[in-house]
Amino acid sequence: MDFRLRVFNEVVKTLSFSQASKNLYLSQPAVSKHIKELEMKYEVKLFERQKNTIKITSAGQDLFFYAEKILNLYHEAENHFLALQEKLPKKVKIGASTTIAQYIVPPSLAELKKSFPGTEFSLVNDNSTQIERKIEQHELSFALIEGSNHNPLLTYEKFLDDELVLVTATRNNLAASISLNDLLQFPLVIREEGSGTRSILENRLAKAGIRKKDLNIDMILGSTESIKSYLYATPSYAFVSIFSVLEDLKHQQFQIIDIEDFEIKRPLYFVSLQGERSLFFDQIKQFFYLTHNKRL
Repeated sequence: MDFRLRVFNEVVKTLSFSQASKNLYLSQPAVSKHIKELEMKYEVKLFERQKNTIKITSAGQDLFFYAEKILNLYHEAENHFLALQEKLPKKVKIGASTTIAQYIVPPSLAELKKSFPGTEFSLVNDNSTQIERKIEQHELSFALIEGSNHNPLLTYEKFLDDELVLVTATRNNLAASISLNDLLQFPLVIREEGSGTRSILENRLAKAGIRKKDLNIDMILGSTESIKSYLYATPSYAFVSIFSVLEDLKHQQFQIIDIEDFEIKRPLYFVSLQGERSLFFDQIKQFFYLTHNKRL
């Protein structure tokens, strides 16, 4: 592989010589030298400088198109022969949306690291939209996200179903099952505006005829962990991912309150680039299935 193409791709993706140099552990003059050599080789200008920023030229866009193909073929060849040896690449970067990154991926990464100690695994946590964008730009090997499967450039494979369950501290003695109308009386803790969990909750409640203004909102918090900490100290209730409270249920710190004829499920997906899935993907995927079959 021509390393200059990798340098060029990094400059395109960051639109910064200095950031590209940091990402590739090169000096900035070395990055500039590689770009200059490519410009001399193809007799074109690849970037235009604009004050403190750079902009890719039309010729640069053309080279980026071919460079992506060349780099992808190189990685496919490398992954193919690693798969034949039942090895993984030296580095595997996995993406995951927030809930999955916090509660689902880590146990599988622990098992993977035991089996493949020579591989460096890293996890990128972001919202689903940004994770999908990073896959498109070849910044991630693959990812796990929740509730999205509409990008035609990507392949989605269902991993499992997550369920949002209503929980409260065990000390708040309550019947194990309530009606949906009973919910309106409970002090409820919800996620912040823009949260995927909140969006799913509000949409599902709206379908059941309940609007946000009908709810008795006690508190709005920015993460599942902050919600859990709040519930430990109050008589409030919240809808959270079942995976976020498995340990709390096991130690009887929380109880689930069933709501008659009402449930909120959302699918979780493995996501990869359409037609370019890494050959080691199935190998890693099995670890996720095995790990979570043990947990559930």
